[in-house]
Amino acid sequence: MLSGCGIWQGMKDGTVEATKSVFYTKLKILKIDLIARNGLNQNERGQSLSTVVRVYQLKDKQNYEVASYRDLLNQDKTILSNDLAEGYKQYTIRPGETISFDETLNKDTKYVGVVAFYNKVGEEQTWKMLITKKQLTNKKPVVIELVDNKVLLQETVKKVK
Repeated sequence: MLSGCGIWQGMKDGTVEATKSVFYTKLKILKIDLIARNGLNQNERGQSLSTVVRVYQLKDKQNYEVASYRDLLNQDKTILSNDLAEGYKQYTIRPGETISFDETLNKDTKYVGVVAFYNKVGEEQTWKMLITKKQLTNKKPVVIELVDNKVLLQETVKKVK
């Protein structure tokens, strides 16, 4: 009788996996569009400057959320070492430019961190953002706008319920 229970459990587990594969689309690609507005990252003379943007795939968000601008600029690999599901990608974007990219999403990724290293940053942490995996989709890219000295999520991201 006990061996019959084992067979039933194996069949049940197989059925659950089959159901998941039919009804749940696996997210495999991280699609992001970075849009830099013309007034991006202005210096003292009002000239717009290119900006370095890093995109992190994270397993956990705690260290990312408390990390300061200087921490992420100078020692992000150390501070985020336990949290990185994948390394990071770095892009340099010019004012008025759009960069679109697709990259493989690590199976352990639960969050995507986006950091813009602006010339000047304010008290608020608008130079970085955190996107949950639930906000991502295989169909549409996450659209991120770089405006002034802020990182903003455009409304094309699906709403989290």
